[in-house]
Amino acid sequence: TVPSVSHPAHIHENSASEGGGIKHYLSAVNGSSPNGTSARKIGVPIDQLADFDGHVNVHQSPANMGTVVAQGNVGANAEGTEGSGLNVVDSPRATTYPLNASTTDGSVLSDGVTGTVRFEELTGSQTLVTYELDTGGSVDDANSGDVGVAQIGHIHENTVSEGGGVVSGPLSGYLGSVDPMDPAARSSRIIEAGYDELTSYDGYVNLHQSNANSQYVFAQGNIGANAADGSSADVTITINNVGSQEWEVNSVEGASGVAGDGNNPTLTLEVGKRYRVNNEGGRSAHPFALETETDGEYLLNQEADSEGSLEADADIDYVEDDEGVAFTYTQALADEVAAYQCTFHSSMEGNVQTDSGDSGY
Repeated sequence: TVPSVSHPAHIHENSASEGGGIKHYLSAVNGSSPNGTSARKIGVPIDQLADFDGHVNVHQSPANMGTVVAQGNVGANAEGTEGSGLNVVDSPRATTYPLNASTTDGSVLSDGVTGTVRFEELTGSQTLVTYELDTGGSVDDANSGDVGVAQIGHIHENTVSEGGGVVSGPLSGYLGSVDPMDPAARSSRIIEAGYDELTSYDGYVNLHQSNANSQYVFAQGNIGANAADGSSADVTITINNVGSQEWEVNSVEGASGVAGDGNNPTLTLEVGKRYRVNNEGGRSAHPFALETETDGEYLLNQEADSEGSLEADADIDYVEDDEGVAFTYTQALADEVAAYQCTFHSSMEGNVQTDSGDSGY
């Protein structure tokens, strides 16, 4: 790898000798990363990928896509070496942290852009770290084109306000890079650190314009021990499952008039307040979600390996863990939400309303 650039990578159609268009974007490789790796979750079964008529290209840089620095056939065009894969833990956990926009004097996303960074537990000693930009498409489109550099991310020591260097050592803070043409505007890397270590780490994440212009930080946010985890919530709602048919509200702290009577009660939430929902039913058995309507689109979703459509909203500041979720009830969320539900059991569902109704709590 070349330290001054990042290397875009893609799965292409057909064999390397035939050539073909991009089928799947991979995470670009940060040329400054000590081990030159990146990762990407692709929503395709492994058997389908193993039979795919394709090849992989790694390019010199976004500005020099015509120069391929590495390539190889994959799937049906190659005889791969079958391995055991990752020994993924049962019921993997995940935590999503918001990234706040930061204006810069640079030439890419200079007005700043919000985003998220997500820690997903893989094995006992490995965590997938994915950051995603709220650009609504590629960085190239968001920047009105002509972005010839990849955006890079790092885990830094200390808090945003304190500042600190990129984490070094076994827990390398170098994350993947974002190909500016990638419509998903995201990147991942497997970090050699356990989930508990990362989610309790004294650190923050910076997203930079490029390797060569890393002084321009367009998004950043605290993570781990420095991030909001719901302990500062205005209102804490504790819920539990009644079999697989209903929710019950065991307690509400910090406000009255929040939960209605009986099981699957209506929840009444107030715009501007931060809520913590302690889910004693557990993420693995009864993940909690807010949705647009009965059996509607999930807005916030505690289920592992799933994501609601508003989780990346920095103002909502959504955080999830095995024990529950935390979020700020913004007007944008209030405009969309109509119900809450267990994502595994559709009858465990109740209404959500804003600033109205009576309840026993």
